[in-house]
This record gives sequence, structure tokens and C-alpha cells, in this order.
Amino acid sequence: MTLDNMFNPHSVAVVGASSGTLNPATIIFLNNLVSFGYKGKIYPINPNVEEVGGMKTYPSILDVPGPVDHVISGIKASMVPDLLRQCIAKGAHTLHLYTAGFAETGEGDRCNLQQEIVDMAKNSGVRILGPNCMGIYSPKVGLSFCPDFPKDMGKVGFISQSGSYSLVVVRGASARGVRFSKMVSYGNACDIDECDLLEYLGNDPETEIIAAYIEGTRDGLRLRKVLTEAASRKPVIIIKKGHTEAGRRGASSHTGALAGDDQTWDAIIKQAGAIRVEDFEELIDVLTTFQFFKLPKGRKTVVIGIGGGPSVRSADDCERAGLVLHHIPDEMVQELRKTAPFAGSMLRNPVDVGAYHVEWSRVIDVLAAWPECDLFLWQITPDIEPFPDEGMYRQWCMDRRAMFIEDFVKSGKPTAVVVHMVERREAMDILHVTRELCIKHGVPFYSSVYSAARAIVKFIDYHNR
Repeated sequence: MTLDNMFNPHSVAVVGASSGTLNPATIIFLNNLVSFGYKGKIYPINPNVEEVGGMKTYPSILDVPGPVDHVISGIKASMVPDLLRQCIAKGAHTLHLYTAGFAETGEGDRCNLQQEIVDMAKNSGVRILGPNCMGIYSPKVGLSFCPDFPKDMGKVGFISQSGSYSLVVVRGASARGVRFSKMVSYGNACDIDECDLLEYLGNDPETEIIAAYIEGTRDGLRLRKVLTEAASRKPVIIIKKGHTEAGRRGASSHTGALAGDDQTWDAIIKQAGAIRVEDFEELIDVLTTFQFFKLPKGRKTVVIGIGGGPSVRSADDCERAGLVLHHIPDEMVQELRKTAPFAGSMLRNPVDVGAYHVEWSRVIDVLAAWPECDLFLWQITPDIEPFPDEGMYRQWCMDRRAMFIEDFVKSGKPTAVVVHMVERREAMDILHVTRELCIKHGVPFYSSVYSAARAIVKFIDYHNR
């Protein structure tokens, strides 16, 4: 119930907000609560000013006339114990410490200060999020610390021990059409930790997919239990870093986390039935796949596109990731020859039909009817197109690609789209337009053939398990 109040508070107090142009409590939290359309009551707290941004300020939490569910701290670490006492007296549910300078420093007095607030909060009714974290993104109630996060709600719940990862993943996944039910950056995890959050999201009816970035845990037995329970209900995708000695040192200095042995982590994740990924790029790829990709009957893939070199590379990348590319038989090649030109095309899988003026719809129909085609992977390589101008031919290419996406969707075969080898500004434009078309038609989009193939294989493996 406490965590539900944290994600759906009726009132939020922002402590330390001021009219200073570089004040983080105002810029990151107070202003975004207003601009994001937070549906509850907002209380700026500062004993030194009377108003911030046209809102009345209060000298302390205790001076707020109504109840306060969630408190955001933007004050220095030494002032936090007194703030916590006020939260306890006021009956607040959660205290989010954006404030840093605790155990992550490795300094004895700072570690003791963190332990002091943990001991004070124990059995008080107030749960602590952080310290050293960005906090909550809950689009349903209009709670956000970033103005460009999507305001519409989705089905992915994301927990991140890293604040920067929380920004990168939400922005990167949102650009590919993924939307979030809830997201939380939890930092040092002095109280609310990955176990609490995984348990909550595992039972949350608004969350269908769970993603997590974890640097360490204090309770491996509980983590295995809640991770297994969550993964038995819905997909759980985890980035676990700190698997080298240098990485473990980094995790300790970042959030004070005990990273632990990587083989043990790997075993726990596998035994729980969760999916481990290496970095946030792969996490976004896998989230995109679970969001948009239809489950194919198998791994038999037909790669189609333009460019002989990219086609050869894509064959290697697909098979290296675990997809299977069967050789197209001679009788089907002859059927494809009725549409694709004899010169400048490859029709053995990968398929390079030579140009956009070819009737791709017929090519797609023939390939979709082949028993050795479980899924399509369409690769687009705009940097090989020799048309840098903004004229008619370039627009014609854009229109043709839009039509081809519709043809792939009509084929009934699960389809992934890759726009890769992008360097020119014009090619970046093509990437963005294609990505928007994919979102419109519910087709997953990737930046390389290998990343697409790797994510699809993990998706298939998950459903096979």
C-alpha cells in the first residue's frame, strides 16, 4: 500500500524549491509536476521565500494545511534527519531523497548518516526512496522529473538503480513506441530496494512487462524469491552490471551497492526465468520486441532489402544471433524472377530485389507463402542511396517504403525493420520517418540486424520456456 501511494500520491511536497534559476528542486521536480499536469496538490517547502512560480510556499512540512503523501527532498544531506522527523510527525507515506552525499561516497560519517535515517524511519510509517536518485515517473497521475517523457501510459514497469539509465531508457524506448506504466530510479536503496519494487510491479495489474537495471542487492535470498514470483507472471528483463572488478568498484562508488559475484547473479536470473541483457541498448531492443513483435512459429527468417554487402553481413548477423536462414529453392527463385530483375538482384536469402521500383508486394507474397519463412527482417540502408536532394525522387522512395511496410503487415508474418549504417543527415531523416511508420503500424524497429536478431531470439526463447 505504501508503494502504491508513492506511485499514485494525492499530494506532493517539494522541499528546497526556490526561485533560483539553477535550483534543482524547482527545475527537475516542481516545474515538471506543473508542466506534466500532476493531478494532486503541490506544496513547495522553503522557510526563506513566500512563493515559487506563483505557488505559496510553506516553512516546513508541518505547516502544510492538508495531508502530504509524498515528499521530495532537494536539500543537503545534513538537513535530512530533521526533514524525516517532520515527515514522520506529518504522517507522510514516502520520502524521496534526490539528495546525495550519503553511503555512495564511501566516507564513514556519510555512511553513518545514511544508517541514522534508516534507523529513524524503521517502523515509523515513512518509507525512504534513495538517497541519490531521480525518483518517480508515473504518467497516470502526471508525476515526472523530465518534461519530455510521454504523458500517455503504457505497460512497461522499469526500475533503475541509476538515474541516468532511467532517463536514457525511457527516452530511447519511447522513441520506438514503448510506453511505461511506472518507472522509478531508486539510487542507494537504503530502504525501498529492488526486492520491494520487483514485488510491487510483479503484482501491479497496470504493468505487463518489467525491466530493471540493478547494481547490487543486500538480500540475495529475497531477491531470488521475488524475481522468481514476478517472472512467473510476466516477462522480467534485467541489466545487471558490476560483473568485473572495475565494475564492482564503480557500483560501490555510484550507489554504494554490493555488486556480488557475476556467476551467482547469472544463475539467479536464469533460474528465476528472467531475461538478462548486457546494456540499455539491448534492453530497449528487447522491450521493443515484447511490445510489438508477433510470436513467430519458429526461427526461420527471410531477410529482404537492398544492397549486396549489407545482405551478406545480415546473413552472418542473423545466424550468429540464433536465427535460421534457409536457402530459397530454384523453383521459387524462378517465380521471384518474374518480378525482380535478373541483373542486380540476390534471390537466395538474403533477398536483394535490386531497387524500390520492383513490385515488392508480389515478392513479399511469394516469400510469405514459403514454409521456410516464419518471419521477415527488412533491412534499409539509406546511406547507399545516392539521392541527397530534397526533390521528387527522394519523396518517391519515402512513399514506397511506407507502402512496403503495409505489405509486410498484410503478409501476416511477424516483421522487424532495421535502418542501419546511418551517418548522413539525410539518412537520419529516413531513420526517423521509418521509425514513425513502424510505430504507426505496430512493427518493431531496430538500428542493426544483429540487435534485431538477438532480441527476437530472446523473445522466442522466453516463450519456449
